[in-house]
This record gives sequence, structure tokens and C-alpha cells, in this order.
Amino acid sequence: MKKLKVGSPNEMALQKEFVIPFFMDYENHGGLGYNKVSANTISNNLIIKSDLISFLKESELNRRNYKQLLKKYANDEVLLIEELLRFLEEKILSARNMAIFLKDEQISFKGIVFSLFHRSGSMNGDKDFDENIFSVVEELGYTYKYRGKKIFDFIPDISFFVNGIYLGYSELKSNHTRQSAKKNGKKKIKDDYERAVRAYLEHIESDNLLNEKEQKQYRRELLKIFEKAIWISTTDVNETYIIRDIVQFFEVIKNGDNLYEKKIYKALKAYPLVLESDDKREQLKEIFTAHYSKKMIEKEILYYNFIERELEELEGKKSLKNAEGRLISPRPKQKFGVDKILAKIDEFLEHESESDYFLNKLKEELKALAPNRQEEMIKERMAYHNNANVYSLLLQYSAGFGKSNIIGWSALQLKDLKKEGEYVYDKVIIVVDRLQLRDQTDTKLFNMNINNSNYIEANSKASFQKALLGKEQVVIINIQKFQDIGIEDKKTLEELGNKRVVFLIDEIHRSNNGTQNEEMINIFDALERSFEKVEARKSKKNLIIGFTATPSDATLARFGEYGRYGKSEGFWKPFDSYTMNDAIDDGYILDPTKTILSISSKMFFELPKELTQGLSSEEIEENYSFKKQKIYENKERIEAISQNIAKHLVQSVYKKIGKRAKAMLAVSSIASAQLYMEYLTKHFGRIAQENKTSKNDFGKAPLYIVYSDSQGTKSASTLNGGLSESRVLQKFASDK
Repeated sequence: MKKLKVGSPNEMALQKEFVIPFFMDYENHGGLGYNKVSANTISNNLIIKSDLISFLKESELNRRNYKQLLKKYANDEVLLIEELLRFLEEKILSARNMAIFLKDEQISFKGIVFSLFHRSGSMNGDKDFDENIFSVVEELGYTYKYRGKKIFDFIPDISFFVNGIYLGYSELKSNHTRQSAKKNGKKKIKDDYERAVRAYLEHIESDNLLNEKEQKQYRRELLKIFEKAIWISTTDVNETYIIRDIVQFFEVIKNGDNLYEKKIYKALKAYPLVLESDDKREQLKEIFTAHYSKKMIEKEILYYNFIERELEELEGKKSLKNAEGRLISPRPKQKFGVDKILAKIDEFLEHESESDYFLNKLKEELKALAPNRQEEMIKERMAYHNNANVYSLLLQYSAGFGKSNIIGWSALQLKDLKKEGEYVYDKVIIVVDRLQLRDQTDTKLFNMNINNSNYIEANSKASFQKALLGKEQVVIINIQKFQDIGIEDKKTLEELGNKRVVFLIDEIHRSNNGTQNEEMINIFDALERSFEKVEARKSKKNLIIGFTATPSDATLARFGEYGRYGKSEGFWKPFDSYTMNDAIDDGYILDPTKTILSISSKMFFELPKELTQGLSSEEIEENYSFKKQKIYENKERIEAISQNIAKHLVQSVYKKIGKRAKAMLAVSSIASAQLYMEYLTKHFGRIAQENKTSKNDFGKAPLYIVYSDSQGTKSASTLNGGLSESRVLQKFASDK
């Protein structure tokens, strides 16, 4: 494979001297193993006919059926291909994107079933998968004519296909000509899609001779190269930007929104890099491998794209509502995080029998520190026995990152993960700490097409232990129902001695009693104690993956990774992270510090009558220190805040938004939540009545309180008119 020349003059040189050779080079030589197909052999249907027919005729799973189909056509292969292509074209146009189209893997044509994509890890290992035909096309000329007149043309730099089916395209930019993916590549994608949409609006939607159905069909045909793509990317030697589901901008263009450029630029997200290398070739290899390697294409088809629909339950059976739903696919950082988890597991498995491997690796990483500091850090890590009996990964993901999607994508891939023809993990256990999170996860797995018989919910310690021994691969548990997740049953422990189990724990910074000091380390401890009792754990290690938005220093010290030493970064860091600042910068959540409202409230506290001289620090802490709880649960303070919230909502917020909306107030404890409910109900009703008009009656807005019932506290249902927690959450999600 040719090396990229330092002085390459333009993107054509980048494309021809490095990118295409890298795609075409054999996989065992470090390439991606694609075929190169000439652009002039591909028609506007975006199907490589030769690849498709070769795959159907020659792959082992299709060969016999193709011969059977040919007999139906009296060996007239020309007619067969013509009708098959028309059939596939219509199927493709009806699909949400090409990953969704290929996800079903099989089609039925003339009563005969064909596979359009062979997945890996079958009974034949990767033999079937290796028969898939991956192709790359340079400068694919795409032209669309309407009523005999060309209304749009477009030439992407490189386009990608599997078994003749189009996947997406990429625009290359060269920094040597002062062009970049961030500026020029984004603009090229923006302009090309806008030109195509405007061509449709000008020539087709404005054609009064067409009905709505005909317009929709023409739109699908014209815009398919954009709207059916799994992803569209732009790359230079430094950065890559990805966009999925570009169809979301159709209405933006149609409505003449002046913010189209700003919105689509924001949607084109940069893909992170693992390698920080001065060798730009290595960075390009990493980016292209992460998206276009054969196994990553398979992940796009099998896991990363799905249609999310609302779940309904009738007579105890769950089903998806028959609605169009919305496409869910990963942002670059989400895909990066899941891929990083799966890559780390390869390292875990490779060194599973080496008990000191990760400790020795840490010692190597610490060599830059002073000897006494090295000894101190190693002693701290050894005290936790981290990775000695159970592997663990800590991921810091902020609100707005979509942790439920991350957990779902991870669970699916971990469930299917195989090494040498055997499943790596016998069980995938998803641990959540709230009913709402359990329902979200359950709905997510259902939408992701995990077979009902493949997962089960456990709502008690007994059912959890039973699920560990059952046939279901995925188990979802709500930790609030458990006093202790530890496993004591001897039979269960013996069975687990021959299994690998992976635990995905959501919101590990919370415990089931609401405190945030010990966090979910209690759960980690309970699980590790259980597995330490199993001698066979020496040969098979389980894995605990914890997700949190706010890891404590103790959690990082125990489960974090070694980071660059320094005050700015800290010594221990999460395995992967997406912080609140990242989420704010990307626009997924608002910056709460910009809208802080100060509320004045007088609070009176008596000073201690006795002096503290002669008392121990523990006695002073116990008897005299100022407790935050005294502030957070102060009635006068809570009433002042409640009155201000009600006034602000009714007199300002509701009038500004002009539409229906929902609001959520998070507080420090159940006791304070109950007081907020009391005072908000009191003041909201009064202020809403005072501001009631013929058009606005805000007093009808319902107020609910949600917390998990515990001994000694009033049940939340009594404050919600008898509604259960699950019913309140359903109403909050669905009510207008």
C-alpha cells in the first residue's frame, strides 16, 4: 500500500494515494479488504448489479435458491435480474435507511427467500460472513431527471456498498489546499443536500399534475442518496465529521429556515480518536476502520440502527404500537464509547489467566512518578483488588448523553459476542435503581429486537438467582427491590463457576437509600464477594461496567483508569467520559448556571450553649457541626422557594413558551420532596387562580411526586390521588 505523501496537493491525491489503497488492501495486510468498482457501471438505482447477482448466485446460503428462481423464469436471467432490481429498488425506497433495510437480512421474492447480508458467528463461524462483497466507488456520478430534464446532479468522493447495496458516502478534503472537513466538507454536504431538496420543491412538489402519493415517491427516488445513507461523512487528515438521518433537515429547508446552516453544522459531529499520533495515516486508518471495516458495517446493520416505537402491554403481553416511530442511531461519541468497551474486552480475555497483568501494566504507567508516589498509588489500587477477581470499567456519562441507548447497544453486542465459536458471556445483567429506568431499558431492548424469550426481568433476590440459572441471556433488575444483591446460594455459585457474567450498572453514583457517599460500591462489593467464593473464577472472570454522571474520588480510585498525572486532570479517570460541559457545548442540555434564580429566605438557628473545648473532633462533628440537611429541609426556605417557583411558572414561563410543556423539580430527600409537594400545591393553585383568564387556566396542570417508598415514609401514592409510581411516570410521559 502506498504511503501518503506529505505534500499531497489536493483531496484527489489523498483519495488515490492513501484512502482507496487502504480500502482495497487485504485485511491481513492491515487494509479493509474492499473491492474497487468503476463508477460508470452503477446506475441511478444505487445498486451494483454485478456484486448483487454474484452474491446471490455464488454465496452458499443463496446459491440453491437462485437456481430455483432461475427455473421459474425459464432460465431467462436477463428478465429475472430486471424484475429483481425493480423489486429491490422499491423495498429500499420504503426503508428508513440502508441499515434498517439490511437488518432483516432476508427478502422473499417470488416466494423464494434470499439473504442480502450474511452475519458473522454462525454455525460456520465467519465462513458465511466472508462471502459478503464490500465495495468502494470513486467519484460516483449521480444524476436525476424529471420528465426528461436533468434537475440535479452530484458526485461524492467515495461511496460504499455491501453486496451491491448502497450504504453511504464520504467527502474528502485536503488541508494542503487550505480546505478542511470542518469548514469546506461540512459546507459541501450542506449545499449538496439543499440543492437536491430545492430541486424537488421546484420541479416536483410544485407540479400540480401529481398527487401527494406520487410526489412522495419522486421525493424518495431523488433524495435516496442522502436520506437512505446510514451515515454521511467528511474527512481530512486531522478530523472526521459524521451526520446520520439527514432527512431531519428536509422541513427546515422547505420552510426557509435561516438557521439551516447553523443547525446542520451542529449535527455534523466530530468523531473522537483513540490515537493521538503525528502520523496522519494512522489517524485516518483508525477513523476509516471504526466506520467502514467489515465488522463495523455489520454492527451498523445488526445493532446501531433501530426504529423506536412506543411500547404497549395488553393482557400481560408487550408489543410495539403500529406507528412509524423514529430512527435511533448513535452520535459519534456514543458509538466511540460502545466500541471502546468491546475493544477493552478483547484485552481482558487475552490476559484472563494472568492475575497480575493489569497491576504490572499500571506499574509501567507509573514509572514517571517518584518512587514513593508509585508505591503509594500501587498500594491504594491493590487494597481494592481491582481486576483481580472481577474486571470492572467505569464510564462517566452526563445527562443528555443517552445512557439507555449505550446500555442497550452494549448489551446486544455483549450478548452476541463470540470467541472461537463460543459465546463469551453466558449472562448479561442490567442493573437499574429506579422503576422508570427499568421501564426505559425494557422498552429499549424491545425496540432493539431482542427476542422476548432472550431476556427476563427479576424483581427479587430469589428471581434474580433463578434468572442466573435460567436460559435467558439478558436479565434486567431493579436494585431498589434488593436489600443485598450478593449471591449466597451454594448451587447458584457452583453453576456460576463455569459461566462468565457481565453486569451493566446504571447510575452507580446512587444507592437504594438515596445516599451518595458509599454509592453503588456496596453492589460492587457484594458481587465481588460472591464471585470470590467460586474457585473456578481463576479461569473465568466476570465483568462489571458502571455508568455514572458524577463519579466520586473513591469510585475513581477504585475503578478508574490511570490518567496523566497533574492537578488539572487528576490521577484516576473514567475509562470513557462525556461530561456535563460536553453535553452543554453540544446543545443536548441547557447550562443551568445561566438561569440561576436567587431566592431570599430567613432561617433562624440557635447557637450551641456549651463551648466545644476539650471535645474530640468526632464529638464536635456529631453535636455541633452545621448540617446541610437543616438547610435543605427547612420549612420556611422550602415554602419561599415553592412560592417563587409557582409565581415564575405562571407569570413568566408559561406565557413565554406559548405551548404545553412539562417541568421537573429534583430535591435532596424524600422529606423535602413531601414539603415541596405540600407548598407547591398550595401556592401554585392560588397564583394560577389569580392569573386565570379565558385563554389560560394554568391551575389545571397536574402536580405529581415520585420517590421510592421506604419504611417510615408516607407512600407517594397517597400524595398522588392513589396513583402508583409507574402510573404517574406513564402520565407524565404521555399526558399533554
